[in-house]
Amino acid sequence: MRSERLLVLVLTRRCDRNCGYCPQGFEDADMSEGVVDAALDLLPLLPPGSRVKLFGGEPLLRPDLVARALGRLPPGTAVELPTHGKGLPAVESLLARRPEVEVFVSRPDPWAARLRGVVHNFLIPPGEAPAATARRLAQARLLGYARFNFLPAYFVSWSPAQVEGLAAAFAGLRLVLGRWADAGRPVEVVNLSRLGSTPLYNDGLVVDTDGEVYSSNLVLAEAVRPHRRRLRLGEALDPGGLAARPAADAQAVLSESYPPEILSSMRAVDDALTVFCLALGAAEAR
Repeated sequence: MRSERLLVLVLTRRCDRNCGYCPQGFEDADMSEGVVDAALDLLPLLPPGSRVKLFGGEPLLRPDLVARALGRLPPGTAVELPTHGKGLPAVESLLARRPEVEVFVSRPDPWAARLRGVVHNFLIPPGEAPAATARRLAQARLLGYARFNFLPAYFVSWSPAQVEGLAAAFAGLRLVLGRWADAGRPVEVVNLSRLGSTPLYNDGLVVDTDGEVYSSNLVLAEAVRPHRRRLRLGEALDPGGLAARPAADAQAVLSESYPPEILSSMRAVDDALTVFCLALGAAEAR
């Protein structure tokens, strides 16, 4: 069996926000309860300890499906719930019963900062001044966020000067994080524990709203729509052939879906993020 350790359920293709730099394609499509159940039945195909990601669109547009999935998963199963945060109060009691659920919020909402183990997906857009990036990080820390997933804007064009500015921003953030650690107020950089073959997206068993199974949630990107069949592994409602199918090459599909200038920008900003993470990892090892 493949070595992926992530099961992704695309509970809905809908989203009620128009966030800048989001590469996803949205549709008026939700997962049925039957597909939720069939998708979760795939978890034993993955290695023990695999994570489940309740994804979208905006998954909290269907809190009933979030509740159904959590109700069928054994307590202690590692679950990720990415969201812009608006719908979190509606599932507060549910999350209180499942403290193992990691909530990833894209907006530093004060309410969400109260959640145990919450992660702020910290977007850095092209052209933002390094000082402004540091101020935003400090503001999120004051709200109570102590776990961050740093995300330079992918799938857009960055000029060489903007990439240099990003590298300078990361250098400044390293200094800030070091000062906080020295003051006894350390934060966790979640990027250090996440790997993938493509920026932003995840490898794994990805079940779309219609029950189709793919090897990466890169399939959700609008530009990948013409190539999504190359990532297809089968159907959740008929899983017999999934174990025998070879994993598709998400990197190759990514390269065929975007123009060279975008791919070059993605590599440049991803390299800057890698340098940042390696420097943090080296500092932690000392």
